[in-house]
Amino acid sequence: MNKNTWFLIGILALAVFVYQISGILLPFVLAFVLAYALNPVTDKISKKMPRGLASGLLVTAVLFIVISLVLIVVPILQSQVMDFTLRVPKLVNLIWDKLKDILTYGRQNMTEQQLYQLSDSVSGTASNIFQGLGAALMRIISGGMAVFSLVSLLLITPVVLFYLMRDWPQVSKNVKEMVPMKKRTEMENLMKEINTTLSGFIRGQASVCLILAIYYATALSLVGLEMGALVGILTGVLIFIPYIGYGIGLILSVLLGLLQGLTMTQWLCLAGVFLVGQIAEGYFLTPYLVGKRVGLHPVWVIFVLLAGGMLAGFLGIILAVPVAAILGVLIRYLLKWYQQTDFYKGHK
Repeated sequence: MNKNTWFLIGILALAVFVYQISGILLPFVLAFVLAYALNPVTDKISKKMPRGLASGLLVTAVLFIVISLVLIVVPILQSQVMDFTLRVPKLVNLIWDKLKDILTYGRQNMTEQQLYQLSDSVSGTASNIFQGLGAALMRIISGGMAVFSLVSLLLITPVVLFYLMRDWPQVSKNVKEMVPMKKRTEMENLMKEINTTLSGFIRGQASVCLILAIYYATALSLVGLEMGALVGILTGVLIFIPYIGYGIGLILSVLLGLLQGLTMTQWLCLAGVFLVGQIAEGYFLTPYLVGKRVGLHPVWVIFVLLAGGMLAGFLGIILAVPVAAILGVLIRYLLKWYQQTDFYKGHK
C-alpha cells in the first residue's frame, strides 16, 4: 500500500477512536472552544502582564460567571419549568376547546362521539408533547450536571482551559512549523480564512444569542407573560438554529398567552416584542456581529445540527456548525484549486 492509503487508514482509525471516546471529550472540547474565543482577550491582557497570569485571571472570571449563573439563574428556571409542567393539562384542554369550536363550526355533520374521540387523540398527543418538553427542560436544568458534570465543570475544563490559553501561541507556532515550507504561505492564508469563519460563528453567534436571550427574557416579563423569563432565555439560546429558535419562542408565548388570558394590549405588546427581536436579529445583530463570514445556508445549518446531535449528543451539537464551517472553507479552497487545473480548463 502507498503512503496515501496509509494516510487515509490513519484518518479513519483516528475518527473511529474519537467517536469511541466521545463520552469523555466534552470538557476538553468546551475548554478548546472557550480558549479559542478568549484568545484575543488573552493577547491584549498579556501585553501588560505575563501570559500565565492573564490566563489565570480569565479562567477565574469564567468560573465566577458560570457559578453565578448556576446559583442564581438555574433555580429560577427550574421553578418556571415545574410550573410549566403543572399547567400542561390545562393548556391541552384549552387547545382542544379552541379546536372543538372550529370543528363544530366547520363540520356540522360530525357527531358528538366523533368529536370526543378526536378530543382524546388530540389531548393525548398534545399532552405527550408538552410533558416531554417539560421533562427535557427539567433534565437539562435540574439535572444540569448530566450535560456539564460537576467534576468536568469545576475541575477538568478550567485546568485544560488555563493551559490552552497560556500555551496558545506556542501551539500555533508548532502547528505552522509542521507545514512544508513551500506550502506555508498558502496554508497560512487558508488558516486565516478558517479563523475568520470560526470567529464569525463562535464569537459572533454567541454574542447574538446572549443579547437576544436577555432581550426576550426581559421584554416578555415586562409584557406580563407568565414564565416569560424561561421562554425568553430558551428563545435566545436556540436562536442560532435558523427559524427554529424564533418559532419555538413564538409558539410557546402564544400558547402560554392563551392559557393566561392576555389582554388585547398585552397581545399587541407580545407581537411587538417578537417583531422587534426578529428585525434586530436579521438587520442589525447578525449582519454586524456575524456577517456572512460563516457562509452556511440555513438549511445546511439545521441539517448539521441534527446530524451532530444524533451522532454525538450535546458534544455533536457544539461541534456541528464549526466543523461544517471549516469543511466549507476547505471545499471552497478545493474548488478554486480544481478550477485552475488543466482538466477544468480543457487543456491537454
